[in-house]
Amino acid sequence: MSIAVLAWPTKTSEVRLFELDNGTMSQARLAKEVWDYECYAGHRVWEGARGTIGTTYPFRQRHRHTRSQTFPRLHVVLAGKEEPLLDNRLKALADDVEGIAVAVWVDTLPRLQRGEPWDEIGVDDPDRRRRRYAEPVSR
Repeated sequence: MSIAVLAWPTKTSEVRLFELDNGTMSQARLAKEVWDYECYAGHRVWEGARGTIGTTYPFRQRHRHTRSQTFPRLHVVLAGKEEPLLDNRLKALADDVEGIAVAVWVDTLPRLQRGEPWDEIGVDDPDRRRRRYAEPVSR
């Protein structure tokens, strides 16, 4: 799978994330790659001197996508196989990432070339991510 980060400023995000799957990895590995984005989005770091109250903040907001108010949308493009197989892969990926707490849009390359719309299989939910990923322990 290849990744691309596209600078595409909007009101809520400064970038969009794109993953291109050429059909060379297993379905389980593809789903894990998508779930890794949720883990990255939920990663928080501790800031504060030892012995002080301090605070936590989203790692990506401070160090990667500084203007983004929300986690950037992930676009997954499926390619490298015949269209019926890609459609099956799309449906399987949607089932495998059900309940993910980041915005994930997926489509096949042939459908994109025909101008068909993306399928939304994940919705950004920062509150659910905070419940899933524990706060870092203070020093």
